[in-house]
Amino acid sequence: MVNIGKKAFRGVLLSTAFFLLSACSDGNDSSSVATPGPYADEALWLCKPGIETDRCLELDQTITYVYEDGNTAVFEHESVVDAPFDCFYVYPTVDMRSEPGNMLDLSDDTLMLRPLYNQAARFTQLCDMYAPKYRQMTIGTYTLENPFDSEYFQLGYSDVEEAFNQYLLENPGRNFVLMGHSQGSHVLLQLLESRIDNDEALRARMISALTIGPTGRLKVPVGELSGGTVDNIALCSYASETGCIVAYDSIAAGDEAQRPVPLQPRPCVNPTELGGEPGVAAMTIYNSDEGIPFPEGVDTYWIGHVGLYSAACESDGYLGIGVAPGRSTVYTPDLIQAVFGGSLHQTDHNIKMGDLLRIVDTQAANF
Repeated sequence: MVNIGKKAFRGVLLSTAFFLLSACSDGNDSSSVATPGPYADEALWLCKPGIETDRCLELDQTITYVYEDGNTAVFEHESVVDAPFDCFYVYPTVDMRSEPGNMLDLSDDTLMLRPLYNQAARFTQLCDMYAPKYRQMTIGTYTLENPFDSEYFQLGYSDVEEAFNQYLLENPGRNFVLMGHSQGSHVLLQLLESRIDNDEALRARMISALTIGPTGRLKVPVGELSGGTVDNIALCSYASETGCIVAYDSIAAGDEAQRPVPLQPRPCVNPTELGGEPGVAAMTIYNSDEGIPFPEGVDTYWIGHVGLYSAACESDGYLGIGVAPGRSTVYTPDLIQAVFGGSLHQTDHNIKMGDLLRIVDTQAANF
């Protein structure tokens, strides 16, 4: 027998799995969840309980909290044992090629890890995390007139739907939270529209959906909590509400005049209004690789600023981020926005991480 090596063998598995993808039945056919599909292969998962390399569990999540009075405290991260529910996470665009197309080679997951660590891995304190790889469309595909109607978007979506089918097959009856960002949220919105909105049994298992930034693809009539993209799943409006959607786009507060006027305001669910201190972000979490310097004496890879920033939905539907009343920092949202290329899009989860963890914990407890 020829020894082709572990890495090469995993490449063969990936190629075989994606050959099978093209042969699978339409995901809207209920029979597609009855038998194992390509995502039975653990090489197609970044995170999944029991796989050999679970990326959500490999990074030290020990964190230093920085309080309003300047005091600090170090806390170790503890992944939940016998998790009572699951989280299904779809990462944002990581293929930054300017030409339309798809990320077809998933053998190197390096680019996928930054959002995974910043947005998903910490939720392992609450849930078992499932995070599939997928052949997402490139950033350049967004320049097309109708990118979501393109074959490129549909290819990525079909992968995630296959992964979701596999999740359902392996976890009958388990309740779940959907989590995504950017392109990941776009994919999950199609999953909500195509698979869950009109499926009472699946809706009965969905604790909530965090479809965060940008929310332009989620259409909700002005002044309403539901209708539009989905009919039976409303925007979350109070802390203990379940089966609902958390959606927002972050931006530095107060520059509405510099933004294009939308045809209608974007849906905006302010996480601080769902059981936290209204208007104040509970905990902003960064790691030392994000380019925002840590205070002297902080030696952990992660830092958590307690109550440092404010958050309020603005008239055009963006979630405006400012400095919380009575607080001061040189790292204002305007400066952070400049560091991240003129937008707070990359920090959608970081600035509100404490609120998002609280929201999911509260929703799961009330489900």
